[in-house]
Amino acid sequence: MVYKSSDSRFGLNINARCISDILACVQKAGKKETGGILIGSYNQQRNIAIVSKVTGPASDSKSGHAWFIRGTKGLQKILDTYWQTGQYYLGEWHFHPNAAPDPSFCDSTQMIQIATSRQYNCPEPLLLIIGGSVKHYRIKIFVAVGAKALVELNLDGKSDK
Repeated sequence: MVYKSSDSRFGLNINARCISDILACVQKAGKKETGGILIGSYNQQRNIAIVSKVTGPASDSKSGHAWFIRGTKGLQKILDTYWQTGQYYLGEWHFHPNAAPDPSFCDSTQMIQIATSRQYNCPEPLLLIIGGSVKHYRIKIFVAVGAKALVELNLDGKSDK
């Protein structure tokens, strides 16, 4: 599935296997939020991120019915392994159980912090939110552009409006 911004400046390509991996984490989490990171590369034009791997929550992650704090334990080792194959940290994903896949204020704030952090070295991190349930879910994708608000990416660049 390819999601793009209305101006095609930003995009994300994610395959069915990665979505299945996310849904497996969602099923395991039950009625609690969960999440992980997106790993992959960019196309030649560098306007589409290609997700090749999603992680589940790190073992030190914490969650509740309406909140999730992604831990970091073991992620650096995973990222180092993928770095050697030309793949990088692309952003975050998380689950809103029985809710819309819209970013909360905390989600937006976190993504802007990542976009402006030298530690992450990712000026345009992606955020994939899956909302609903394993059987009935919706996905929304966003990109944080520096310190600005999140920009929504739509399936094939088409706006829902």
